[in-house]
Amino acid sequence: MDDANISVNTTMSLNTPQRWSWHVCVLIAVIAVALDILFVESPLPWLVGAGVVAVLAQFRSPVSGLAVVIFSCGLLNYSPFETGILSRLYPGNIAIGMFILAWLMTSMSVSARSLFPTTLLNRPLLGIALLTPVSMLWSRLNPDPEVTYAYPHSDVSWSTAQLSQLLLLGMTLCIPFAVAAGIKRWKDVETVVTIMGIVVAIGTLITAGGLIFGYGGTYVILGATRAYWGQPWDSSIELSALCLPFLFSGVLFGRRSLSRYWLVCGLFVLCLLGLVLTFSRETWLVGFVGLLLVSASWLRSRVNPAFGLILIIVVSAAIVLSGVIGLVSAFYNPDQVYGFERIYYYATALQLFTTHPLLGVGAGNYQFFDRSYEGEAAGGIAHNQLLTMAAETGLVGLAFFLWLVLRLARFRRKLHFDFESLDGSYEWVKVAGSAFILLWIAECFFQEAFFATAAAGGGTRVMTVIIFPWTLVGVLLAACNLSQGAGSAEN
Repeated sequence: MDDANISVNTTMSLNTPQRWSWHVCVLIAVIAVALDILFVESPLPWLVGAGVVAVLAQFRSPVSGLAVVIFSCGLLNYSPFETGILSRLYPGNIAIGMFILAWLMTSMSVSARSLFPTTLLNRPLLGIALLTPVSMLWSRLNPDPEVTYAYPHSDVSWSTAQLSQLLLLGMTLCIPFAVAAGIKRWKDVETVVTIMGIVVAIGTLITAGGLIFGYGGTYVILGATRAYWGQPWDSSIELSALCLPFLFSGVLFGRRSLSRYWLVCGLFVLCLLGLVLTFSRETWLVGFVGLLLVSASWLRSRVNPAFGLILIIVVSAAIVLSGVIGLVSAFYNPDQVYGFERIYYYATALQLFTTHPLLGVGAGNYQFFDRSYEGEAAGGIAHNQLLTMAAETGLVGLAFFLWLVLRLARFRRKLHFDFESLDGSYEWVKVAGSAFILLWIAECFFQEAFFATAAAGGGTRVMTVIIFPWTLVGVLLAACNLSQGAGSAEN
C-alpha cells in the first residue's frame, strides 16, 4: 500500500466517530444502576464517604473545618436515624465535635491560658460553666417529688439528658475560642462571612424553589407558606437576620478592603430575600433593626446629620403612608396568627423561678417541670433566654447571664476603640460587629439565643442554630486581635 492510501485511511479513521463496545455500554449502565440503588436504598456508605471528606477538611485547615460546620449546620439540619438516641444526632453536631477536636489536637502543646486567651467574656462564661453542673447536682440532691424526671416519648434517662446538657454547654463555650484561633488573616474574616452568606443564599434559593414548585414545608401563616419550615435547610434561613448586618456593612463600607466585593453584594441581595421568605415576625424585626443600625452608621460618617435626620423622617413617613404598617400589623393580630401562647410559657418560667429561686430547677430540666402543667401552659421551653436561665439556674444563673450581656456591651465599645488604628480599612467589620451584638442580645427576648437547653428536643438540633452567633463572636475576637497586631496589614 502506497503512502497516499495510508494517508487517506488514516484521515478516515480519525474522522470516523469511535463506537464503544456493547460490553462497555452494559458495564456503564450496570455501574450507574448500582450506584443509584446504593444511594437510595443504602445511603450509609455515602454518609461514611461524606464523613471521611469532612474529617479531612477539618484537619486540613481551621477555616475549611469551620466551613464544614457552617454548611452542615445550615443545610443538613436533619437526622438520618428515625428512632433511638441516634435520632437526636445531627450532621452538624458531629461537625462541631470534629472541629473542636481538631482545634484541641493542634493545640495540645499549649497551655489552657493559650487555649482560652483573656477576653472580656471569660469570667462570666466561666461562672456559667461552673454553675451548670452545680444546678444539676442540686436538682439531684433535692428533686421535686411532684415531677417525673423522664421523657414519656423516649428511653433517654435523666442522666443522659444531663450529660447532653454538659456537652452542649462545653461545645458552646469552646466554639468562639476555636474560631478565633483559626483566623490568622483579614482574608479569613472575609472568608468566614462569605461562607455564611453562601449558606444563606443556597437556603434562600431552595426556599424560593419550594414556593414555586410546591415542595418543602407546608406551614402557612396568613396565607403565606413557610417553605423552609421543618426542612433540612431551615437553619440557613434563620441565619439571615444575623448575617445580614455583615453583608450589608460590607456593601456600604467594604469597597476598598473586600477582595470579593461584588460577591458580597450578590449575597446581600439573596440574604435580604431569604429574610423576607422566613415570614417570621422575629426575623423581620431583627433584620430591619440590623439594616437600620448599619444605615445609621453609614449616614453618620458620610452625610450631614441634619440631612440624615430629614432622610429618616421622609422614609418613615413614606412607609406609614404606603400602608405597609397595616399589612405588617396583621402578623401581630392574635385572632389571625399563632405565637401569642408564649405568654403562657413566660408565666410557667416565672412560676418555676419563684418556686426555685436560688439555683432553679436544674440546667436542662425545664421540660420535666413544664410537662406537669396542662394545656397551653406546656410549651417545652420558655422561648426567652432570660426566663429560661432564671427557671433552670435561678437567681445565680440569671446574674451570670446579665453579667455576660454587660460584658458583650463593653466588647461592642471595645470594637470601636480597637479599629481606630486601621484608618477605616476594615470599618465594615466594626459596624457589622456592633450591630450584630445588639441584635443577638435582642433575640434573647424571643428565643434561647445564647445557650441550648436539653429541654428543647434534646437540645442537639438547637445547637446547630446557636453555633452561628458564637461563630461570629469568634470572628470578632479574631478581628480585634488582628487590629492590634501585625496581621492588620494583611488582607
